[in-house]
Amino acid sequence: MSGRIIEASLDQRWITQRRTGRQAWEWKQTSVLTPGDRIPFPLTAGRFGSEGEARDGYFVGAMLGDGGMTSCTPEFHGDPLDGAVQFMRVFGAEHGCGVREIPQGSIVRLRFPFRAGHRNPITDCLRRFGVWGQRCDEKRLPDLRLSREFWIGCLSGLIDTDGCVRERVNPRGTAHGSVEFATVSPVLAMQVSDTLLRLGVANRVRVDERKRDYAHSVNGYVIARRRPINIVEISRATALVRLAGILDLRIGYKALKLKRLVRAVGHVAPAKSEMHGYAESVALDRVKGVSTSAVRRVFGVTVNPSGLFVVNGLVVGAKLESGLVVP
Repeated sequence: MSGRIIEASLDQRWITQRRTGRQAWEWKQTSVLTPGDRIPFPLTAGRFGSEGEARDGYFVGAMLGDGGMTSCTPEFHGDPLDGAVQFMRVFGAEHGCGVREIPQGSIVRLRFPFRAGHRNPITDCLRRFGVWGQRCDEKRLPDLRLSREFWIGCLSGLIDTDGCVRERVNPRGTAHGSVEFATVSPVLAMQVSDTLLRLGVANRVRVDERKRDYAHSVNGYVIARRRPINIVEISRATALVRLAGILDLRIGYKALKLKRLVRAVGHVAPAKSEMHGYAESVALDRVKGVSTSAVRRVFGVTVNPSGLFVVNGLVVGAKLESGLVVP
């Protein structure tokens, strides 16, 4: 249900929760997994790097969201009255760049020019974190050993720009909602999902094929091109409470909506049971489907002492025998 895909041999083992009786844990092979089977996935990672600060992270996240990083001069688009644009003004000034503001309807286009013949420090900052020059469908997070504070800042910047907070009431009058981040880059969506998991926030990734998000002009004609939108969604009550406790949103109305949402769902406690095996650091995902993709060689893995390891965010069991196998 989280949107994660794993390729595995038919005899790969999975730790699953029984759906009847005491619902204790049991081993299943890929060949007998069925839709609805519950597989654990871990929350939180104990190790982060030391590079980067929260302000660096917010700048990188906001630029990945509403920034332009493919022309000679970096630029950012946003509401001139909100906190994200104000942050960009200050960040540019701190790095010695001028900030040129160009009104465009209800938003403003911020450009960060620097002295002719000198390296632009804003561009150098983006190069330092490996995101300069990325186009919208190629965007990805930095591949560096960055600090926990950097990643929190980065998520805050991403949600402030390309995220939304939704509040809902179902027909029975129960309040619920979600925080969502949308991007046309499938790699960025999965990286955001992984980062949230490392910070203890359960989420799922879904793809919306219906959105039309891209248009360009050829010989005077506007041509629309369909690109699927990858959406990272946080909707579990406990995950929303956890997320609200770590984010530092600078856009006021999003921060207020998130606070209201948390007040509405904050009474929901995580399920805990020794029989079920629940813990605050572990949640459950559901198998949505199992299909045969191809015949290829795979390697068995032996892990001691537990026999468990994590692949693509899900807990997988080590094979009973090691060596090269063909599913």
